[in-house]
Amino acid sequence: MLQTMSTRDALVEAVRKQILGGELRPGEPLVETALAATFGVARPTVRSALQELVGRNLVQRSQGRSLIVPVLTEADVRDLFFVRTPLELAAVREIVQRRRPLERPGRRLAEMEALPVDAGWADRVEAHTAFHLALVDAAGSARLSRIYPALQEEMQLCLAQLRPSYPRPHDLTEEHRLLLDAVRSGDAEHACAQMEAHLRHAVESFATQH
Repeated sequence: MLQTMSTRDALVEAVRKQILGGELRPGEPLVETALAATFGVARPTVRSALQELVGRNLVQRSQGRSLIVPVLTEADVRDLFFVRTPLELAAVREIVQRRRPLERPGRRLAEMEALPVDAGWADRVEAHTAFHLALVDAAGSARLSRIYPALQEEMQLCLAQLRPSYPRPHDLTEEHRLLLDAVRSGDAEHACAQMEAHLRHAVESFATQH
């Protein structure tokens, strides 16, 4: 990766993947000197990469002003889904009522299903994000497609902390297969109910774990 992009961008992606994969745990400090030694880069490069991650809500400043992996509270997650749920329900209803094509969400789901059994959780988080972005885009609303991605980094952070809720390699895939089948059914009420259940399960699972 370091040979195909700038060192800073490669470091951003490496640290991001460790956060989403759970290698860097919520609340864990991100120390410039340690990261510089681990990745063999200069401290200014680390500092710049961490600032990028702060801007993407994947790193935050603690009360002592040091940088840490964000700790999402139950209140944070409920607020996140308070914003997210109406957007995805609107997308699903629009797709079903206007019979919008679902080829792209179908391809994203196939990519999720094709992940090997030993794929890392960060890879599953990325595949999950690609599916939901494709589903929202399928509604055909330029403004919805512009607004929705702004939530993605925090959604990924939330899913990173939900790993215990999906103990089997393909649990996450099976849940999304049921969701896409419901959207394809042509029954808007059924599709919206499935989406609500899908999102509610995430919130309830987070609350149970925390």
